[in-house]
Amino acid sequence: MSQIPDHIMQRLRTCTTFPTPPPVAMKVLQLAQNPDIDLAKVADTVSADPAIAAKVMRIANSAMYARRRQSANLRQALITLGLNATLTLALSFTLVQTLKKTATGGFDFQAYWRRTVLSAAWGKLLASELGRRDAEEIFLASLLQDLGMLVVFKLWPEVYEGIAPFKIEHPRICQHEQNCIGTDHRAIGSALLGIWNMPANLVQALQHSHDPSAAGVDAEDKPFIRAVAMSGELSDVWLGARNDVTLRRVGQQAHKYLGIQPHRLGEMFDLVREQLPVAEELFQMELYDAGQLQDITDAARETLMVHNLRQIADNNMLEKSKRELEEENSELKTENVRDPLTNAHNRRFFEDSLNREFETASRHGWPLSVVFVDLDKFKQVNDNFGHQAGDAILQAVAQLLRNTLRDSDIVARYGGDEFVLLLPGIDAGKADSVGVRVCEEARKRNVQTTDGRQVGITLSLGIATFDSHNGFDSPKALLAAADSALYQSKKDGRDRYTCFDKIKAA
Repeated sequence: MSQIPDHIMQRLRTCTTFPTPPPVAMKVLQLAQNPDIDLAKVADTVSADPAIAAKVMRIANSAMYARRRQSANLRQALITLGLNATLTLALSFTLVQTLKKTATGGFDFQAYWRRTVLSAAWGKLLASELGRRDAEEIFLASLLQDLGMLVVFKLWPEVYEGIAPFKIEHPRICQHEQNCIGTDHRAIGSALLGIWNMPANLVQALQHSHDPSAAGVDAEDKPFIRAVAMSGELSDVWLGARNDVTLRRVGQQAHKYLGIQPHRLGEMFDLVREQLPVAEELFQMELYDAGQLQDITDAARETLMVHNLRQIADNNMLEKSKRELEEENSELKTENVRDPLTNAHNRRFFEDSLNREFETASRHGWPLSVVFVDLDKFKQVNDNFGHQAGDAILQAVAQLLRNTLRDSDIVARYGGDEFVLLLPGIDAGKADSVGVRVCEEARKRNVQTTDGRQVGITLSLGIATFDSHNGFDSPKALLAAADSALYQSKKDGRDRYTCFDKIKAA
């Protein structure tokens, strides 16, 4: 790895011609490094810049973050993306807009941004494929991995004279830079991120951006580094010669360093083709045409799909073991917030979440709905069919609720045969639709007892919404309103839902 000579480091620190991150980017960076970050602070920061807020909404509803339901407002978009992901993506938007100002000629900026945006799309896809929780940080590191080239051109433009840096392999570019100025763009880019106080994992990713093996990196950091480095390798194959040799080579690398099967990598070329227009729109660039993208993906998929069938079979076992291990670790981490019988969240987790969401909704004027769910005549089920049947019905209802709601909603077992739902960003109209859907889905369900008999399910619901038309002084008052609505549903004959605002208006 190339080291930075002292005189170059000093020049980087004192250079006034190279853009520095704007104030909004620095504020985002400070929030991202705060372990006590909360949704309200992120919302305040993102809302302060309408352009960033619009991009956050756009990417939350894009092919990169496919969900069963679209985010209708910023609150839902923040839930979809997550706090750190939102901040990381916002940081990438501001940095790219700043760095685009360096385009002054004498350097193929179109080729630079073509590789940069393509690498970011590959980085995000690789991270998602690997189930990484830091997918957006890999996206940002992949986006910035050749940042040092902009610095080299700005400070030493003669380095790239007479060569086409985006038509030769990056290791050769690094050697050329080393010969000219005594260091290379990897070292310069990582040093600049250090000066900007960027997170250490981003700095390290740039240092090793052309080494998919991540040699010399601590074991726990290797997956991050390898995903970033492979994003560049895949971009070079995409942009360069896509013959059998190069495609097999990158397929072998993806399998060796990331555990991705060759045929799956072929499918991922299609996925990147779908996501590239999203990235181009986010960064306001036009880099590819649709026909070109289709030709590239067809060639890559055909070669990779037929490559090394034995490797595919072996890796299936590795992937299965990996998923089982990840699931086991996830269960250990979450068992203290889950109900052991139904795997729904427990009452304590729900109450903590309600308090937090109520405070955020109050501050930003966002809607928040709570739904009490009660199993009709559950005592009779236990008496007639036994407690095993009762447990099976509780489990079936918990699964029904999870399948019916969004990933961002909270399903909790409140006690006994009672569940409670927390629906952030959901107004009274949408909550009414939830009531209809849950009751209808319950009527379709039957649970088979140990002796083969079928037991039907019906539910009674009580719904309360905190919004501009329905004010509540506290989370406790909102919860009490939902409980009152539930009582009305039972009083009216069960197997129905009741909205508190309609009781109040009656």
